Amino acid sequence: MGEKITMDADAGLQVPTDPIIPFIEGDGTGVDIWPAARLVLDAAA
Repeated sequence: MGEKITMDADAGLQVPTDPIIPFIEGDGTGVDIWPAARLVLDAAA
């Protein structure tokens, strides 16, 4: 399914092989951009 991206004690990111990429629709990327970006991200999974 996917794993969370976490932060270690030294404030470094621990990124798993299959990270969960969070998003908020309408987060400033534009209504016209998100549907296309979602197709690309889903295809990469």
